[in-house]
Amino acid sequence: MAKISSDTEVLTEKVRAAFAEHDFEAFGALLSDDVRWGDDDNPRRCRNRKQVLATFASALARGMDGAIGEIVPGTKGILCRLDIEQPPQDRQRIPEPLYHVYLVKESHIFVIEPHHDRASAARAAGVS
Repeated sequence: MAKISSDTEVLTEKVRAAFAEHDFEAFGALLSDDVRWGDDDNPRRCRNRKQVLATFASALARGMDGAIGEIVPGTKGILCRLDIEQPPQDRQRIPEPLYHVYLVKESHIFVIEPHHDRASAARAAGVS
């Protein structure tokens, strides 16, 4: 059975703290320079830290807010459920609940995978 690395456990707590404080600079420091978010065919995909942080900043500027509803380290990464509050006029509706899996390498998040259900996110993160 695979073991959860201490790096992943530490990173999980740093992600939790960054989101709780709405400190996206702190979150950005947890990302690798070439972090990937979204499939290649997604027009809003991100391919580096700057793009990821710009996406979060854009969401906040549109009046979105959110908090971590659940965050769990796994053997492959971190499972994170985001509870998102969207203004009613926002045309870019985000499905709820929204799960992210943060894949970890060398103590940084190098891939952000969106998932629409906990079961698939848990499998991807290696959460039992």
